[in-house]
Amino acid sequence: MRFSPETFPVIEAHEPAGSDGILATCDAVCLKNADGVWIIVHEDHAVDANHLDITINVGTTEALAEAGGTQLGSNFPAWACLDCATSDALVRQTDAATYELDSGAVSRQIWVFYVSAASLAGNSYDWIQPEFTAGDAGNTASVLYILDRARYQQETPPTAVA
Repeated sequence: MRFSPETFPVIEAHEPAGSDGILATCDAVCLKNADGVWIIVHEDHAVDANHLDITINVGTTEALAEAGGTQLGSNFPAWACLDCATSDALVRQTDAATYELDSGAVSRQIWVFYVSAASLAGNSYDWIQPEFTAGDAGNTASVLYILDRARYQQETPPTAVA
């Protein structure tokens, strides 16, 4: 089995909440023992007034990543399914350092981002935290991490969040 929780641990970054309330409250995740992390954002988009924007905070510690003082300066890839009610196709987006999650008036969208641990290496950063701005109380969003090839294969993977 190539894809399993032993090599790709699934971690809740933020429980479902009003998208305007997520802000910088996702748990930070450590990439020290992984090749990278997939960040999956699922939003039930009922109100199109304020789009959800994402940037990635980085730090040498969990606290520094969550403090949000330094953002990932390099572009990272993204894919989006902007209408989950009619399609399951994730469409590749242009690489960027920040994204606006906007599907117009369509509800139920999935955004998938990938942050490589190698993109953090030049500054000795191990921790990341997605930070969201704007959003809308009428929209519900949740955030999951999937660690990419965590290097400790065992029955119970070690924690990557504090």
